Amino acid sequence: MPRDYRRSSQSQPSKRKQSRSCVWWLIVGIAVGVVATKILAPGQDAAEPATETAARESASPSRPKPSFKFEEILTQAEDDDDGKAPPLPPPAPRPQPPVQEKPATPEPAQARAVEPAPTPAPAAKPRRGSYVVQVGSFSRAADAERLKAQLAMLGVSTSVQAATLSNGRVTHRVRTGGYASRAEAKKVQALLKRHGKDSLAIPVK
Repeated sequence: MPRDYRRSSQSQPSKRKQSRSCVWWLIVGIAVGVVATKILAPGQDAAEPATETAARESASPSRPKPSFKFEEILTQAEDDDDGKAPPLPPPAPRPQPPVQEKPATPEPAQARAVEPAPTPAPAAKPRRGSYVVQVGSFSRAADAERLKAQLAMLGVSTSVQAATLSNGRVTHRVRTGGYASRAEAKKVQALLKRHGKDSLAIPVK
């Protein structure tokens, strides 16, 4: 059977044209893809770290920031104080009453062994011609009474006589007697002298 060489020769050029056009479109597509990849690559690179950072922040649990407030600390301290009873203050020391010093009382002088003195005459007004023995004369009555008490411890009975002097002053005389004779008055003076007391024998006129 005879072949149709004319048709076959016409179909071969058309196939070549189609294959060439496909190759060109393939090259153009590859070029467009490369250009698009270069343009979109920086945006993707910049978006990826932001996406990763957002993903990390969303994945990590949110930690509350510590807040220190003076009111909360003060309220907590007051609550702690309310729960515990405040310590009792130490008792105030009681004031000690001032110690009153007792006045020193002079110890009584020990009575010395005294020779028996002659019995003194009563403290009545001495008679004329008798003698009195004056042991002391004081401007203060208290001093005269003190000497009178000391002489009583010696066994000598005395009296305090007030007299006004010529200058108007009052004197208090401590006297014992009267004694009938000067000798009796001298015995009393000797007794007083042994105890350190000076005296004076005065005749009664």
